[in-house]
Parts: sequence; C-alpha cells; structure tokens
Amino acid sequence: MAETAPIYRVRALLFDLDGTLVDSRRDLAAALDATLADFGLPPLGVEAVTRFVGDGARRLVERGLAPARPDAPFSEAFVAEALETFKTRYAERLLATTRAYPSVGPALERFAATPKAVVTNKPAAFSEAILRGLGLRSYFVGVIGGDTLPERKPHPAPVLAGLAACGVSHPTAAVMIGDSPNDIRAGRAAGTLTCGVTYGFRAASELTGADVVIDDLARLGESFQA
Repeated sequence: MAETAPIYRVRALLFDLDGTLVDSRRDLAAALDATLADFGLPPLGVEAVTRFVGDGARRLVERGLAPARPDAPFSEAFVAEALETFKTRYAERLLATTRAYPSVGPALERFAATPKAVVTNKPAAFSEAILRGLGLRSYFVGVIGGDTLPERKPHPAPVLAGLAACGVSHPTAAVMIGDSPNDIRAGRAAGTLTCGVTYGFRAASELTGADVVIDDLARLGESFQA
C-alpha cells in the first residue's frame, strides 16, 4: 500500500515573489537588457536573465554585466551606476507583462484566514508596487524585501521577520514557499517547513531538501492546512 503524504498544520504562510507568486521574467529581462544597451553592451535575453534572478537587484546587475568582462570585472562605481540605471529601467516597465501565476488567487483565497507574508530578495518598493498593481497586496500582512534588512535569503533573518509580521513565534508552525534553493535554505535555517514550487524560475532538481514539492500552487492545500 502506498504511503499517504503527510498533511502539515500551519499558522502562517510565507511566499517568495518572483517565480512563485508572479511571472516577472520578461519585465526583468527587458529592464536588464535596456540597462546593458545604455552602457553599450549586448543584450542577454529572457532565458539567460531568468537564471540570474533570485539574489536581489545588485546581484542581477552584476551577473548581467559579467559576460561583457569575464576576465576583468567592472569597478564598484560602474556597478553602482548600472544598478541605478537598472532600477530606473525596471520602474518604467514593472507591470508591462508581469502577471500572477494562474493558481495564485485561488490558493490565497483558500488560506484567506491564515496570516501570510511575502519574503523576497527583490527591493521592497518594487515588490509592493507589483503586489498592489496585481491586486494581491491585501492578502499579506507584510512584505519583507531584499533591502528591508541587512541580510537576504538564504539567511534566515528575512524569514524570521516574515514570521514576526504574521504574529507567529514558533517557526515550525509556518511554511516558506518558493521556487529557488534560496527559499528552501532560508526556511530550513529559520526552522520553518519548506515547500518548493517547480513552475517558477528554477528546475525541480534544485529544490532538494524541501519538505514538500508541488507543480501547481493549487495543490498547496493537499499538504498544508491551517
């Protein structure tokens, strides 16, 4: 007889943003390619840029610049200037094509009575604007961005801040949900349950160590109950 998958009781849900709640890859790629063009550098395209997403805006820009100077990295001043340019370019097209994944709305409604927070490495202002623009902000008691704290995922601090926003003091009573290894590592470091989603920006093979792995957010309720 096949084993029945466990159902975990949770009092809070923490969500990554890019690749988990929203598909933002085209807007991110367009903004980074526009930034590169501003500095006379060749574009990278959606597929390449998507692989660079997940560690915050500065790392995205650094990774975008790297192919142009593989043997001699750009100066700190140049990277800082490119980062500010990227922020301007991204603000111009923040919601041009970015959309919530199809099952996000129903999943959030299913857990409407459970405190939820967004824990992302994207700058908080961009995260807030996207959530508001897509009509999702009201589902969350807080948004922890990549610049909210000195630390970013995979450090546990942002996850712990998300728990505090939800009013939950015991990490084991919450789950961190995301599409990248950073989400799984951050959740595990903070002591939460972890749920990897395979429809986002990373391959399922990168989600090792997650307590649960799902291919559709609609299946969240199969493993977690409030």
